[in-house]
Amino acid sequence: MFSTLTKRGQLLEEELERFLAEKGYCLEEEQKREVLKILRVFLKPSVEGGGWVSTKDGSFTLIDKNYGEPYHSLTAGAITECIKKFVEPSEVLYRAEKEKLITVVDVGFGLGYNAAVLLKKLRDINKKVEVHILSFEKRLLDEVLPPPEEYKPYWLMLWENLPEFQKDGIHFKLLLGDARKKIKEVVNFGADAILHDAFSPYKNPELWSLEFLKEITKLLKPDGVWVSYTSSLAVRKALKTLGFNLQNTKAVGRKTGGTKAGISIEERLTETDLRKLSTSPYAIPFLDPSLDRKPIHILIDYSIRVVYNRRQTKEVGS
Repeated sequence: MFSTLTKRGQLLEEELERFLAEKGYCLEEEQKREVLKILRVFLKPSVEGGGWVSTKDGSFTLIDKNYGEPYHSLTAGAITECIKKFVEPSEVLYRAEKEKLITVVDVGFGLGYNAAVLLKKLRDINKKVEVHILSFEKRLLDEVLPPPEEYKPYWLMLWENLPEFQKDGIHFKLLLGDARKKIKEVVNFGADAILHDAFSPYKNPELWSLEFLKEITKLLKPDGVWVSYTSSLAVRKALKTLGFNLQNTKAVGRKTGGTKAGISIEERLTETDLRKLSTSPYAIPFLDPSLDRKPIHILIDYSIRVVYNRRQTKEVGS
């Protein structure tokens, strides 16, 4: 959907008009132009083309044509990203040193690399640790390249036994379909960590809305943590609204780091980060009240509110 809209600007304008009509909103022509300009920036592919590509650490990842994004960081490396942006910041490796059971929610199974790397690293720490992983994915790919050899046994275990299995102390369950609907099927799951690895917020907004984040973080234990590669103001504002403390994670493969959130962790954002969360017109959550909005409508609603915030800021400063 996103690639089609970016190729034909007229379709984007039609979607905007449709949304305004449905909601009964009235925008001036100048405001419409502002909204469309923001949307075009959001929807522009971050990487051209598609197919399998080599990443910096020698591992491979896939560029998705629909989203215009790779499944993993090209500049950090696919496996490096799994380790440095998800597994290590999640603190599960420390937990595995003393605990018998580790429970993880994996938002965006994708190529299966995060789950495979997680399992390998946990068992390197504690060969007897029991691991429960609950994963979400919209649809499985027809063909996937395996990760490097050291992670391949766990990767094969996952792919050969989908969607659910219990084997050698590992319990894995994959919920296929729209995660906004599938999450309603989950009961009695307390996660030590949530690895939130959907496509980027401006390309995949339905998995980063205030309402979805509220549902997914309900699966955390009181001392559990949510981690992601993103430092999006929209996402961070949603997490703050939900009562979480935030920390920056290390920058890997780019200038900015990711985000760690938790109820029991200390707040550790820079003064600049905190100022942006308080003053930036972009520091507002994506909204999806009934968890069924079209992704483009989530973006349109967000963009309209950004434009409104910009104008309010100018009025206050004038």
